Amino acid sequence: MAISFYEKGELSSGFHGWRVVATIRGKRYQKYFSLNRPDTRISQEHWHQYQETRARYYEARYMARSAAIQYLDFIHKDHPTTRPYRGVGFHGVTLGIGTGRHTTQETCYFSVNKRGAATKFYIDERAPLSLAWEQAVSHWGEVYEIRPKDIAEKLKLVPSPGQFKALRKHMNDQEGHDFPASVLHHVYAEQRGLLKKQKVREDTEGKLDGDELLAMYANLEWEVSEFRK
Repeated sequence: MAISFYEKGELSSGFHGWRVVATIRGKRYQKYFSLNRPDTRISQEHWHQYQETRARYYEARYMARSAAIQYLDFIHKDHPTTRPYRGVGFHGVTLGIGTGRHTTQETCYFSVNKRGAATKFYIDERAPLSLAWEQAVSHWGEVYEIRPKDIAEKLKLVPSPGQFKALRKHMNDQEGHDFPASVLHHVYAEQRGLLKKQKVREDTEGKLDGDELLAMYANLEWEVSEFRK
């Protein structure tokens, strides 16, 4: 965004007044506000004030439009420098695999990147995939001052375990890592739990319901299988 004032005689074209220029998404916009009065009945002072006010207005309008577009791009597109398989569809949050918060054991995580300082939200026994995502997005919304309604929309878009699976494959095949399949264990925990509950419902023909009853049945089934070994 730029606003420039040209004195009379400064430009060979003869124009004098204000020029406002803006580049938004690669497209150039510009407007000119000449100090040549359209009617001599308008005083030079009043025309000068009027044209300057118009120039400032369009400068502010272009700035507001640019800021709005930057915000929309921020919440709807990965950052241009996001590395392969790490994007989640908007700026500021990426997927990662590395050492955990209190151990050297490798695990999956979400990283909220702010001014070069990353805050990691690990997916482990204390925070399954959906909870880690909720924590990461909430923190992202706070540090980047995201509108509540946009935070609410992002909370619904929990990345699938398959995205971490694809990231692990890429990092092993293309980036020289050697992450074992076990690094995905906690990422798939919720999915395994849902499948187990579904199996219990099928086995009991829907006679048991409720998470606690289903969990109890699953534990009893596991204990029986262990006893039979």
